[in-house]
Amino acid sequence: MSNQQRSISGAVIMSRVGLERGLSIVDFLAGSRLEPGDLANPTAIISFEQEFRLIRNLLAYCGGATGLGLEVGSRYRFTSLAALGFALVSSPTLRDAFSLIPHYSELNASLVRVAVDARATDLRIECEESGIPLELRPFIVERCFAAGLRIAGDLLGRTAMPQAIAFSFAEPADVALYQRLTGVRPQFNAPKSTLVFSQADADVLLALADPLALHIAHDQCRRGLQVGPKTGELTARVRELLAAQPAAMPSMGQLADSLCLSVRTLRRRLREEGTAYLGLCDEVREAIAERLLTGSRLQIEQIAETLGYSESASFIHAFKRWTGESPHAFRRARRPD
Repeated sequence: MSNQQRSISGAVIMSRVGLERGLSIVDFLAGSRLEPGDLANPTAIISFEQEFRLIRNLLAYCGGATGLGLEVGSRYRFTSLAALGFALVSSPTLRDAFSLIPHYSELNASLVRVAVDARATDLRIECEESGIPLELRPFIVERCFAAGLRIAGDLLGRTAMPQAIAFSFAEPADVALYQRLTGVRPQFNAPKSTLVFSQADADVLLALADPLALHIAHDQCRRGLQVGPKTGELTARVRELLAAQPAAMPSMGQLADSLCLSVRTLRRRLREEGTAYLGLCDEVREAIAERLLTGSRLQIEQIAETLGYSESASFIHAFKRWTGESPHAFRRARRPD
């Protein structure tokens, strides 16, 4: 497991919690071979071993504080998971959303493997903890479940109350803290760490469910799997951000702000990867347009509106520039029915 790599986003969240408690960035990064600048690079990748070192540093400074993983995990939002997060929030139900996580597990290379028990009427999420250093398991599992609760709350639009929580590790001295942070009294020394949501919460229709957005997010997730977690390409992240808002794509300045970069640096780094902002906008619009033309029965005017065009004529002109044919001809050739 130690040779695997994942996004630095989890380390960034830990660093913020550490700073709030007085832990300097230098001490947080000690022994990890990471530099402070890496925490400001949204495309940075770290190894599992490096993250284990960071967790040890945080725990050592905080004196192994009970429930620290719960505090760190509660800082996660669905946006912390990039393309997968958008797939979750666009899903029909909480059950559908959490069932995606094992399917796209390689996108975020979680320190724990998550499984969803499809046989249960309630929603049961189980952690596979093998490969995690024994002394770090409580923190990592706590963080995983707290993040799951916070993201479930994002999807439900209210505080998510689990039906039950079980931890495989021993009962800590301050059980009341766990009950206060999770809303239930957990079981400890359980055969397997498990987070359970009621059937009512699992199957309620989510307010932000959107089949089109989900389709786009699935496509981005599949592309991410093809690219792999080790590339750290800024271009892939920019594509994700653009595809998330096809009707009102973020400007260069807005992208730079989202990525914690200056506009100049963003432009330079895209150029180094052989891409440019306007070209990526066209690529994303073309991909979405082709998908809608072949996979939906939306009218040309509706597709134009989806992509942010005020007039269908502007969309038709752009589509001809991209493909050499009109949207109508493109659709007829691929959907003769």
